[in-house]
Amino acid sequence: MEKFSLRYLKPSAFIAICVLLGVSLFAANKFINTHWGISISVFAVIGGLLGIVNNFLWNVRPFSWMYSVPDFSGRYEGTLLYEFRNEKCEVISETLGHIKVIVQNGSDVVINSWTKKKDGTMSSKSTSIEASIVKEKDGTFSIIFNYLNEGNFELGFAPHYGTEILRLVKNGDGKHLIGKYYTERLPYQTKGKIDLKFNNNESYHVK
Repeated sequence: MEKFSLRYLKPSAFIAICVLLGVSLFAANKFINTHWGISISVFAVIGGLLGIVNNFLWNVRPFSWMYSVPDFSGRYEGTLLYEFRNEKCEVISETLGHIKVIVQNGSDVVINSWTKKKDGTMSSKSTSIEASIVKEKDGTFSIIFNYLNEGNFELGFAPHYGTEILRLVKNGDGKHLIGKYYTERLPYQTKGKIDLKFNNNESYHVK
């Protein structure tokens, strides 16, 4: 995942936290220096604390109020409906099982995906290259990302790039990711729809 950045931090919250930490640490530094003759780097301590929050505490209260995006992290399972036109211009479509594992911190989000073959085994893995969380006009949030599928030479699937747009939907049945995707897969460009339900944020492995 990428290093610390400010893109999902609320500016007002970030400034308030930095001012509060700065004042507190300058006072503590003065006290320590007066009594023990030791001086600490206030800026280094603030940077270290922000790094810890970014990587481990960003989605835990009270730190979560500093961030403008929800927590997508976890394992999601559901279906992928794909579609393409063959050499006869016939539309071919099928619904397959699909899994996504999302890892997120305060700066970045990474999406790994697998589609189940008809026999239940996993096809080639896809990993996001660049992902962004955006707020929609209706107040919901979506992940928009480009990914690289590593391909499966045994099945004749070449590596390819794709784009997905997934909206986070919360209802009485839990969290869902619903959206669509496009690829530049050869020999036929594919597209489709994805409908997934949050499974378990502890189940990051894929069987």
